Amino acid sequence: MQIKTTFLLFFCVFTIACTASTADKKADWEKDNEAYYKEDFDKTDIGYWDIKACKRTSDGAGTLMATTGYLLDQSGKLREAGDEDGADDLFTASEKLSAIAANLAVTFTAFCK
Repeated sequence: MQIKTTFLLFFCVFTIACTASTADKKADWEKDNEAYYKEDFDKTDIGYWDIKACKRTSDGAGTLMATTGYLLDQSGKLREAGDEDGADDLFTASEKLSAIAANLAVTFTAFCK
């Protein structure tokens, strides 16, 4: 009889401990995910960048595109002067720079709009 009572007491204590642990975890989960249930998300809550970072990204893309235009202009001038190798080098540099500017523009679209 004593073994039965001990087993029953152990089972009750174990059940209460498991229930308390589960209830505590649920309360912590609800508290941690409170922002998830808000109706009005801030843009930074869902992964958008702040205004300063977006401005720097936009300015960087614009500067790179302006530099690309300058390099293309210089490449054309060198080509007219007969320096084909120098013109090709500047054209290649402008092509690579425009690819970087395009990547910045895509980044801006993804994180700032």
